[in-house]
Amino acid sequence: MSFFKNREKNIFKKIFKKKSRIEKLYYKNEEFIKYCLVSLVCTGILYLVFFFVDLITRGNYLLANFLSYTISFTILFVWDQKLFKSKPIRKRDKIMQIISFIIVRVVGFPLDSLVLHILISEFNMSNMVAKIFASLIMFMYNYITNKLFIFKKNKLL
Repeated sequence: MSFFKNREKNIFKKIFKKKSRIEKLYYKNEEFIKYCLVSLVCTGILYLVFFFVDLITRGNYLLANFLSYTISFTILFVWDQKLFKSKPIRKRDKIMQIISFIIVRVVGFPLDSLVLHILISEFNMSNMVAKIFASLIMFMYNYITNKLFIFKKNKLL
């Protein structure tokens, strides 16, 4: 009987060790994982708005892109403040954070539209498929700029 008891303990140790590694991986990358989930929700909003505006305007994908981009990233700003734990206390810092966010988005929007235009006109992709590829590129751009320039952890006061 003691042989099985020792073996069972070793099995449980292995199971719990693997679980703790997963937990360590999660906590090490928690911010990025949460950013992916938040971005996924905002991307869903972006696609819904893009789809309906594209449908209503009968293929005006640039207008659809502008409206979907504006609505989804307004929502994303509020969620990113909570995610990156960067909500400034002073009014001046709040204004600077909003201005930085807007500047990064103003720079990102033409990039997003350019990628969208190239994928649709040069590669003959459908509007929605092109929007998915453009969104993947913009996801990385937005995460990097948010982390480095907009939602700095040390700039809370």
